[in-house]
Amino acid sequence: MPIRRRVFFRERSEILATSGESISSKEPMVFRMERPYVILGVSASLDGRISLGPGRTLMDLDQRDDVLGTREEWEDFYGKLNDRHHPEVWMEGSGMLVKEGAELRELEPFKGDAKVLYEDFLPPDILNKPGRTGWLVAVDGRGRLRSGYTGEEDKPMLHLASHSVPPEYLWFLREKGIPYLLAGEERVDLELALKKMKEKLGAKNVLTSSGGKLAGALLKKGLLDEVYIRFNPVVIGGFETPVLFASPDLGEDEWPVFLQHMDTKVCWDGHIFTRFKVVRD
Repeated sequence: MPIRRRVFFRERSEILATSGESISSKEPMVFRMERPYVILGVSASLDGRISLGPGRTLMDLDQRDDVLGTREEWEDFYGKLNDRHHPEVWMEGSGMLVKEGAELRELEPFKGDAKVLYEDFLPPDILNKPGRTGWLVAVDGRGRLRSGYTGEEDKPMLHLASHSVPPEYLWFLREKGIPYLLAGEERVDLELALKKMKEKLGAKNVLTSSGGKLAGALLKKGLLDEVYIRFNPVVIGGFETPVLFASPDLGEDEWPVFLQHMDTKVCWDGHIFTRFKVVRD
């Protein structure tokens, strides 16, 4: 076991030994953060695949996808996460909604001064809307989400974009009354975006079901705090099929991210529900 991991668990054991509690029953200390607490809740095959194949979005689901959870099972899974964490933000990656390489909706060119568009857009009537309980947030660094979807009655849609998106995309969002926050130059700076969501939206907890690249980026950057995985008794395989955490390979001097096991439940039908917290240095 690597030295820093041994030290962490030895120190935790010593602390808990004095209180008579076990590691598995003790919640890790919560440190005050400049960003919201981020939770991942995801369903996967036993070999860690989160989809039946590459390039599949929520629009492509069919009966086979029930092996990773029926609608009722998803509602139960996320209902319990919602009851535990009460997230103000439900955040997803654009890859869940738009296929990579898909033909995008053509937008009318913006003819005015584009400078004003590259400022955060939070209309007061949406920000202060009576009955609003949270936000549906899409990470869309390249400006690919162009459906005009405005969210649910109590959860408005909000886009996280980078400064590289074209002005016509931002103007399109403004015309549709869809709020957005800008963070990062070429791609969304997730750390800055999370800080903005805490500062401007008052978000304390963020829940995402996006495994793959978004989960990999959050984990790699130290922005993920808790992980819930629903393992299903199936094996999918595939060389290009999305996996739980997709990120660049570790460098020669980089360490893996260590997790602390909190709980596991094995069901009679072979499903495994497991929960981990991310170990901080």
